[in-house]
Amino acid sequence: MADKIFKMNNLKKIREQKNLTQIKVSVDLEVSQELISHYEIGTSKPNIDTLIKLADYFNCSTDYLLNRTNIPTIIKFLSKDDINNNDIINKYNSLSNKDKAEFNNFLNFLCNKKK
Repeated sequence: MADKIFKMNNLKKIREQKNLTQIKVSVDLEVSQELISHYEIGTSKPNIDTLIKLADYFNCSTDYLLNRTNIPTIIKFLSKDDINNNDIINKYNSLSNKDKAEFNNFLNFLCNKKK
């Protein structure tokens, strides 16, 4: 089975959201800037120690960095409500902008209707 390219899109996303350069991250983590770039473009994968360092540095989950979730928040304990909420958020995020607007209108209708 051939290796497929695995870009760490969320690594780049969170780095840019925090207004950090690859150079700043590489200096802080004591790795090369090229290595951070390779993670972001998918030509290299971090080892477990580096992945943990990245997650700690950005205060996010390793799952977020590995593109397994779009929610950067570290979740320590999941209740049934948390799981349901996460499912709803993921479904909402998968909608088109038009469908999100329709959903928001419907949700506002439901929240404002008289009981």
